[in-house]
Amino acid sequence: MTLIQFLTGILLMLLWTARPILYKPAAQYFPLKISPAFASSWSLLGLMISFPLLGHLLTDNFNQIISSPFMLIPLYKGISLFYLIKLQQFINKKSTSSMVFLNFIALGLAVLANNLFFNEGLGLIKVCAISGFGILGFVFLRLGDAKRLSKKQKLAFVFTAVMVASYTVSDHLALPKLGWYPYLLFTSLFLFITSLLNGITKKDFKNIFKNKTLAYAGILYTVCEFFLMYASLNILPVTVASLFLRLSIPLVMIYSSLRYHEQSLKNQLTFATIAFLLALPIILIKS
Repeated sequence: MTLIQFLTGILLMLLWTARPILYKPAAQYFPLKISPAFASSWSLLGLMISFPLLGHLLTDNFNQIISSPFMLIPLYKGISLFYLIKLQQFINKKSTSSMVFLNFIALGLAVLANNLFFNEGLGLIKVCAISGFGILGFVFLRLGDAKRLSKKQKLAFVFTAVMVASYTVSDHLALPKLGWYPYLLFTSLFLFITSLLNGITKKDFKNIFKNKTLAYAGILYTVCEFFLMYASLNILPVTVASLFLRLSIPLVMIYSSLRYHEQSLKNQLTFATIAFLLALPIILIKS
């Protein structure tokens, strides 16, 4: 690994550490429906600003892209993201640790989904790791910070993990056919339209751009999406980028323990460390 690759990975880790922390106040002090609205609004703004530089990725093959049956995928992702972000913030309002920890479980589900749809062979080590995630997820709901969640929040925890895993399949299908810029553009556009249809008001949009809490969260969301796409395509292998993203989860759980008193530091470190060790073979072993 080169120095540039290492520094890129560290920056990815820090960005994904900051993301749920900046989202926390938005979950606590604003209606849940405003979170997908600020995500899509700032993402579209970033896409428009970057259009003179990156717009050719859309315009060069516009007719082919717009008529592709794979356009159904950003439609699905954009609409479902509205509900996913609301669910994530519903969990985040009570437990930031639970909101990030479910991504480990989603990783295991995603590997199973890829095996089911794309016949990717699962070796014994990966099968054991995925089984471990299932057991660890159940234990986390009983003994980790997720035990503080209400019944509705626990259902949201499970459903969110499944939805996040489904995006691995959708991204796997759509990105090679549509390209990353059109895919991000149409996903953000459909998310924005879904937000409008769910009652986002003019006052909400003013808050999205004028309220510092929402503006910072929206800007960070946009920077994260752009930087991850660019880094995964040009600097880091996807598996290595994924590894650095998972490294952020223990950091968020440690911060949540110290800042929000979400279980003891020992409890948080135990779950985060076990989950990260289970993630390593899934990310690094090819078969």
